[in-house]
Amino acid sequence: MHSSSLRGTDFNITQNGEAIPHADLFSLFQDTDRLGIVVPRRFEGIGAMTLIMAYVTAFYDRYRERGPEFYAYPDFFTFQREAPCADYGMFDIWPNHKNVHVPQDAQQAAEAINGRGVNVLLVPDNDAREVAISPVERESARRNVQQCFAYSGSGTAALSDLVIECRSELLRDYALSVFDSVPADESVLEHRSQWEARLAGDTLRQTFRSLDLDDALRRI
Repeated sequence: MHSSSLRGTDFNITQNGEAIPHADLFSLFQDTDRLGIVVPRRFEGIGAMTLIMAYVTAFYDRYRERGPEFYAYPDFFTFQREAPCADYGMFDIWPNHKNVHVPQDAQQAAEAINGRGVNVLLVPDNDAREVAISPVERESARRNVQQCFAYSGSGTAALSDLVIECRSELLRDYALSVFDSVPADESVLEHRSQWEARLAGDTLRQTFRSLDLDDALRRI
């Protein structure tokens, strides 16, 4: 519950060019909703940090509506293609078993996503490709996945229709903890340095693009 101190007012959100309050964007969110993000390697998920934390805040808002005392974590997941998995625990993706290692195979990735009942699917803004996913897994995804978004590992998705801003100081430690959760080789330190630079300003601005399910599945 590291991030339960965040509030909807900590986010400035623009959808389709119009400012929208956090409470309005997440008015239909339920505390049983499940978010999953496909992470090609280990660290790209930080590029979707503002959206993930906005969802986490909506989760805790549902609990706050029932009273001030609670101990709960959202059923949110990362699906990472590189091992060992980075720990997104400071994003309140916890316990650590919710950071799931998946192979490059799209079928097995779909099985992992569907097996955890994901309702909100975040996928990298990469080149869509034809993928071999069985009809039963496609149908399972259609039953469960309600929203899909493309995100960029740098935080800026192409042709975005959703913009989320948050003060960098609120998120900096969360982001850097992901790098600190794995052995620090040259690549890890380089990526960490890049994010330190992105978070050096007052505001972190990230953009996303809504996708239909078929498009999202071509990017897993």
